[in-house]
Amino acid sequence: MLEQLQLYNFRNYSSLELNIESPVNLFIGANGQGKTNLLEAIFYLSMLRSFRTTRLRDLKMLGTDFFRIGAKISKPKGWTETLEVVCREDQSRKLKIDDSPVSKASDFFTRIRTVVFAPDDITVVNGQASSRRRFMDMFISVLSPGYMTALQQYTAALRNRNAVLRTRKDPDLVQAYEPIMARESVFIINERRRVANLLSNEVNKLLGEFDYKNTFSIKYRNNAALSDVKSLMERYEKERGSEIKRGFSRFGPQLDEYDFMLGDRLLRCYGSTGQCRLISLCLKMAQVNILSSSGQDDGSLVVLVDDVTGELDMTARDIFFKVINRAEQAFFTFTEYDDKSSIMPEGKLFAVANGAVMEV
Repeated sequence: MLEQLQLYNFRNYSSLELNIESPVNLFIGANGQGKTNLLEAIFYLSMLRSFRTTRLRDLKMLGTDFFRIGAKISKPKGWTETLEVVCREDQSRKLKIDDSPVSKASDFFTRIRTVVFAPDDITVVNGQASSRRRFMDMFISVLSPGYMTALQQYTAALRNRNAVLRTRKDPDLVQAYEPIMARESVFIINERRRVANLLSNEVNKLLGEFDYKNTFSIKYRNNAALSDVKSLMERYEKERGSEIKRGFSRFGPQLDEYDFMLGDRLLRCYGSTGQCRLISLCLKMAQVNILSSSGQDDGSLVVLVDDVTGELDMTARDIFFKVINRAEQAFFTFTEYDDKSSIMPEGKLFAVANGAVMEV
């Protein structure tokens, strides 16, 4: 459980040390005051990326060249751990656990496990393929040891291979990256297929609680249509000449797609806004259920809810709160909120204004 959050030059927070120590925390304030920035900082500490932007420069305060996020978290059996991440304008990053430097992101990754509910979650269902890949990649990284490392190694090899392809010469150097890409692709593809099935099953359980009749499924489309090293290497050999002429890699996990289906209808093309919102909510709730049942009894599952409960009807609210109560800690944001007892009478209330946070 998160006990303390420290921010320096993060978004609109020049300096903040916030003591929390409560399972339920409510941030109240007008739009643009910094409520969502607090959730984003917690998420960044967990995933080493933002749920709002892919540009690191968006996270630092204007006029500064770095930001720092720190936290103190409590673990079972009474011991605590401190985390710190410092990111600079030149994209360099320093990580620490208990004041000791950490060289590999995989050793730091998901010390806190987070699921965030945000107003634009619907874009996972009806938006671009990149939104679905990002959504799945982040979730699989929490569930599957080694997935983020495999994805990073594949992406680095792909980037280098594409750089050589753009020169339209040196086929030997192009070929040198292919064993790495083939090996990591197999792991990535298998994990994507496994977790897509896991999520589909859990979403259908939730739809049953809504008394929803249609069946949901995730159809994972492997762009290469191959899932073993030998076949992938043969495909690289076959495509290499054409890719050198075109200047880029034409297949691989970076082009995979997930088709979210309700019955036999493709949601991003034929789903109503209401259907897409329901499925996006169920996908996030399914993540909470899966993570809370994963056997990682370390007290680190945190739910971040960014001003989305107001649009839920009574049935959806009841199911939503039943699910998120499985997390060890929850953080909510509201623009206005008069009766915190409707969420949880023992919730800790904070007022947020102009980059300052005060307990109420």
